[in-house]
Parts: sequence; structure tokens; C-alpha cells
Amino acid sequence: MTPSTLETAFDAALVDPETTNLGQLWQAIERLATLHQAKAEALFEQWQAVYDPEDPTLAQDWLRGLVRSSQQLDTEDMVAPPTRQRIKAESVHEEDSVVATVDKATLLAMVDEMEAAQQAIVAYDESVGAWVEQIWAWFEAHPEAIELRHLQAQLDWPLVQVWLGLLLGGFQLEPGDGEFYARPIWVEN
Repeated sequence: MTPSTLETAFDAALVDPETTNLGQLWQAIERLATLHQAKAEALFEQWQAVYDPEDPTLAQDWLRGLVRSSQQLDTEDMVAPPTRQRIKAESVHEEDSVVATVDKATLLAMVDEMEAAQQAIVAYDESVGAWVEQIWAWFEAHPEAIELRHLQAQLDWPLVQVWLGLLLGGFQLEPGDGEFYARPIWVEN
């Protein structure tokens, strides 16, 4: 069917639909659909030729002479072998040396003295019982509640020492009013 025949078939179907040959009308519609499909495919192929997202495919043999896939470099000739250098010990005269023989009893006595000194330092630094007693004595002299920082200033102790004494001594601690991290902590006997 030619375009003019298609037009006449449609015009005749519009004027008198009851007498129209439906077979011819369906052939006309089919012909129009194939024309539109052919035109759409041609336009799509034309678009693909211009905007195709795929890269051009090249044979691997074509690139073989242009691309190097790996390379090795021998640097053995550039590295010098290590040279050993001997450090000469200084000569020490016997009268300048601090090394001497010490008998076993003297050495053990010195170790015992060092251990006793170390134990005294540790015992003094971590005397929590004495801290608790001093805090109780302070509260006997001052029975009213006091803020933690003021108590620390009164005792002139580090904050950790005051905290340990209060927590292990069974004192009452109560938060004051204010924002969470800015609240004062009150201590009572």
C-alpha cells in the first residue's frame, strides 16, 4: 500500500465505518507500525554511532608494540658492599675503673636496703587508711557538708587522693544543682 492508498483507506473508514473493509484497515495500520519501527531503529543506530559509551575495541596484537606490561631493573651494580668497621674499646686503667669484686653478703644487704626503701615509698604513697582517718578528723572539726573542691583545697591533697579517701571511707556524696558536668559534689560525714 502506498501512502495515498493508506490515506484513502483511513478517510473511508472515518466517513462510513460500517461498510469499511477491516482487513484492508488492519493492513494499513500494520504498514504504518512497520514504518515507525524502521524509522525508530534508524534514529537509534544513528544516536549509538555518535554517543556510544563503549570504547573502541582494538586487537591486542595492535597494542603489543606500544605498551610495556612489566619491567625489571637490576640495581646490584649500584649498591656497594657493606664494610665492617671495628669499634676500638677505650683502654681503662685499673685505678679509673668502678668495677670491683663484692662479696655476696654485702650485695644481699644492699638489695635488702633497696627493697625496704621501695616498700616505704609505696606504703606512704598508697596509705588509704590514713587518708580516710584524716578526712574523718577533718569532719569532726567541721561537721557541716562541704563541696568536694573546697575539701580538696582544705586538705591540700591531689583530687585523686581525696576521691579515693571519700569512696573507700564510706562518706556520703551528693550531686548539687546545675548542668551534669558542672554540678558540684557535696560531701557529708
